[in-house]
Amino acid sequence: MATVFGNRWQVIDSLGEGGQGWVYRVRDTQTANDDAFVLKRLKNHSRLARFEREISAAIRLQHEGICQVVDFSLDSPAFLVMPFVSGKRLAEMGPVPPLEAMQLFSALCDIVHYAHQASVVHRDLKPDNILVRDDSQVVILDFGLCYFADEEERLTETMEQVGSRFYIAPELESGRATTVTAKADVYSLGKILYFLLSGKHLAREKLVGENDLVRINSDPQLEYVNRRILEPALAEAPQKRPDAAGLRRTAENVARLIREHYYPGIAGSQCRFCGDGHYQQLGHHVSLNVWENTHISGAQELVLVKCDSCGNVQWFTVKALK
Repeated sequence: MATVFGNRWQVIDSLGEGGQGWVYRVRDTQTANDDAFVLKRLKNHSRLARFEREISAAIRLQHEGICQVVDFSLDSPAFLVMPFVSGKRLAEMGPVPPLEAMQLFSALCDIVHYAHQASVVHRDLKPDNILVRDDSQVVILDFGLCYFADEEERLTETMEQVGSRFYIAPELESGRATTVTAKADVYSLGKILYFLLSGKHLAREKLVGENDLVRINSDPQLEYVNRRILEPALAEAPQKRPDAAGLRRTAENVARLIREHYYPGIAGSQCRFCGDGHYQQLGHHVSLNVWENTHISGAQELVLVKCDSCGNVQWFTVKALK
């Protein structure tokens, strides 16, 4: 094994072996400081095209949430060098509390949306490829399976599955890239959020029974996550999934509902008036014709709730509860 790459990068120690190459911690012999870097050496030179794409993606995507390439060589042995980042991979973190999970997820959606705006689709998003730095910045790693949506020619291996089997979108399972869009990453984002909240891989899209987040965490508020985030993100048809930016907006709204102690169906939610009691439903749904000059017009089906501490009464339209 070479101890110095590119007449510059001196190996300090080995960080392990991945599917595409060997990874080392290295130092820059051309500078006086001792900053650490990570060097990935390509294992199989027949994979050079994918390796080159990872480098091209890093050059195109200048974002603090995407690991940058500071040096590379496409000669044998091909290698790339990135700054050493101290932190934890998401794979080491699940499960985490709901509000922490929503914060990490929102940051991840932002980075993915940035990449999509630059016509880069990752195709291999999974907890092992996402790092949370010590300063809490989320960083996406390994764009080796990405493709550029604005290029006509795409790397396609029809006999090879692209991405992790637990996080891969259904349309990627054949290994064909010709019909893949950014919505494939959205599917993976949904699976990642599920992992953050449960610590488990969701093999399929069924969020019921033992796969139900509400049941796993004994937390009825996670029904918001099931219904508003996971079900749309994990839709089998790509066109039915939101984009990453839309997913982030929904996640922020769900985080607000969780933070403010709202529960699906309102009953059980913290009182908005005294902040101590909780709303209990009064009676049954009622229908009411609301005057045209109010903020709601026409016939409405309402639910009345009352605080069990201060007695404050609120009414909600049934539509607002869904």
